[in-house]
Amino acid sequence: RLDRHPGAGSAHAAAAPARFRHIRGHTAVSIGKTHGHRLTLDWQASPAITVKSITAYRKLDQSQFDNGSGIASAFTTVAGAASANGFTGVPFGRYSLAQFDQDQFSSEVQIIGILPRLKFVGGALYYREHAEDNAQAVSTLAITNAAGTSYKVLPFDLATTPIDRASKVTTESIGLFGQATYTPPIGDDILHLTLGARYTHDKKNGQLVVVNNAPPVVNGVKGPRHLDAAWSRVDPLVNIALDVSRDVHLYGKWSTGYRSGGANSRSLTYAPFNPEEVSMFEVGAKTEFWDGRARFNIAGYVGRYKDVQLDFFATYQQIVNGVLQTNNRTTSETANAPGNGKLKGIEADFTLAPLEGLTLNASYAFTKVKIPATANPFPQSVGGGVFAVVPFRIPIYAVYTPENAASGSIDYEIPMQGFKLLAHLDANYADGYFANYTDPGFSNTTGKVAVSQPKGDSSFIVNGRLALADIELGSGGQTLTIAAWARNLFNEQHAFYRSFSPTSGGTGIFNEARTYGVEISVKM
Repeated sequence: RLDRHPGAGSAHAAAAPARFRHIRGHTAVSIGKTHGHRLTLDWQASPAITVKSITAYRKLDQSQFDNGSGIASAFTTVAGAASANGFTGVPFGRYSLAQFDQDQFSSEVQIIGILPRLKFVGGALYYREHAEDNAQAVSTLAITNAAGTSYKVLPFDLATTPIDRASKVTTESIGLFGQATYTPPIGDDILHLTLGARYTHDKKNGQLVVVNNAPPVVNGVKGPRHLDAAWSRVDPLVNIALDVSRDVHLYGKWSTGYRSGGANSRSLTYAPFNPEEVSMFEVGAKTEFWDGRARFNIAGYVGRYKDVQLDFFATYQQIVNGVLQTNNRTTSETANAPGNGKLKGIEADFTLAPLEGLTLNASYAFTKVKIPATANPFPQSVGGGVFAVVPFRIPIYAVYTPENAASGSIDYEIPMQGFKLLAHLDANYADGYFANYTDPGFSNTTGKVAVSQPKGDSSFIVNGRLALADIELGSGGQTLTIAAWARNLFNEQHAFYRSFSPTSGGTGIFNEARTYGVEISVKM
């Protein structure tokens, strides 16, 4: 698949698509150009039947560059193997330039029906996307002494810098879907039964065109690596809803879904990966009470994942065509976790309006994710300068997912003579989360964890805003709003991102410090 970031892939100078060639030799910039169009048509075929057509087109051209001058890349390059010259001459300061081009077309037809006891929607859709990307990277700095304490700037020319990788892919998807809700004559129409299903056929045809400024080598033959794969499936949905009273509604839902397979454009091998499947069961309640001034919703869910898609990243030392190389490239492979993953959680929110103009909100979410241990598809060091794919499965962490998260807010609006006083205060809490899938100290020879993956800090952030709003500025209808605000009011500090490398040590990213300001706006 194409990586989520537009820095993936590359193109050989001679084989680069024309849309990429025009920037070679120019100053690198990060510019995105996009345009999209949508046409929606509605036809009332009868009082109960509506036919809708939605057609859309979108195009994106994106250039992106970054310059990471961290010395950590130099230590990773040397990997602790000091020579007589130590770090002298070791390059670092990764300068990355990438191009991304994408266009997509979609067309969907819906038939919507509303009958006395039956509501339904059915239809079909077609989606086509073509995307190409490329990337090049060069070191901008080099260490000048054995101890690694001084450096110099390296000259470079992006017009002659080798292209690391280029890829392109065309995706086509066809879908048929239908869903109907039936309300049987039971009681005061308190029961609602919903059945639905979707058929999907996905097809992907892609190529890894360039690796290391040349076509990749496969079994001794030089040429593009191909992806030609298709998947079909049916995903059902069942929902039962019960209106216990006018203000209490219960429901239970079961559904399945999937994410299509593909190949990673940052890969050296363009190895295909399979679709990811999920089956979810959810129960919940939606309630109102105290004459509509209070609302409480709660839901619990459990799910099972199959073939979870995981992105593995290589170090700066990688094996290309059987040869260990050192480069600046970010290389990743997507692999499917064996067996089944599990997901469970609870979500709840509460809203209360005890007084005129005063609104209180609170919410809580518990999320627990378990992913099966998975083998790293990249060759790993097994000692003695030997790199090989390790058969041990390594523990996998769910990333960017706090187990517990909660928030609360207070909003108060007071009408005044000729203006309104608005006050807002919110507080947000979250457990720390993992930023990387795997343990940095996993032993490639024993299959045991020596150094565990670090976890980000928990956080508690408070924000506030006080405003004089809708101040009348005369008879013309113009109004003025003046507001003072503060984010991270108590200047709380935490490292939400933490990682560790045996060669370069620990790194972390901290949250923003307290910020505050004043806003003045005029509505004409």
